[in-house]
Amino acid sequence: MSAKLFLLKEMVVRDIRSRYAGSGLGLVWAVLLPILWMALYTFVFSVILRVPVERGFSTFPEFLMAGLLPWMAIQEAISRSASVLTDNAVVVKKAVFPLETLVLSVVFAAVVNQLVAFVVFGVYVFFIGHFSPVWILLVVPTLVLQILLMYGIGCFAATITAFVRDAGQAIGILLTIVFFSTPIVYPASLVPLRYRPLIEANPVAHLVSLYRAAFTLHALPDWGSILYLAAFSVVAAVLGGLLFLRARPHFADLI
Repeated sequence: MSAKLFLLKEMVVRDIRSRYAGSGLGLVWAVLLPILWMALYTFVFSVILRVPVERGFSTFPEFLMAGLLPWMAIQEAISRSASVLTDNAVVVKKAVFPLETLVLSVVFAAVVNQLVAFVVFGVYVFFIGHFSPVWILLVVPTLVLQILLMYGIGCFAATITAFVRDAGQAIGILLTIVFFSTPIVYPASLVPLRYRPLIEANPVAHLVSLYRAAFTLHALPDWGSILYLAAFSVVAAVLGGLLFLRARPHFADLI
């Protein structure tokens, strides 16, 4: 294992341990939290608001969680990336190591939590009879695209926030906008036609479609959707990484 990979692994492990340090249940929270979120969102949007689900889903949690779980990881990775340089100011100023590892560590820590939640969700899908061992393999390439997307946008967020501290607040607002413009708690069929282009331009919406195909629908979205997500994720990772590397020499002075 190279020194960079070893450092990344240690940072991810430390991040996960520190998250649950001091709590009575510890890592059990990684299992309990997705269950609690599923119960809360199902009660609000299915029981109270009575939001319908798309064709092919037998229950609202099945429709909800394939979108909510990756979104929670994306939101966590980007919001934490925005402050990762200032949160680690001492390390940034004094230590000599690849700073992009800081962004990667929060990305992979979020992914680990997502995978634990996916196991819980997979058990639920299995018990309602929609689990497919073949289609679940689609999670792997979809997760790779998600990681590229999170890393690229995370690099943008970290770089911009280092230069403009107020950007951190704006990023939080933008994440809220993206959440509500993604068909996670409502089906895309409810969106008026004049607003459909906003959904189609949102890469997270295409990501959610792939996860729903893997867990329940067992039918791929159209190839245009897949290619758009792949292109967006790769371009975001490349441009975000290049911007981060270009600005890296200035980080120690800025924070």
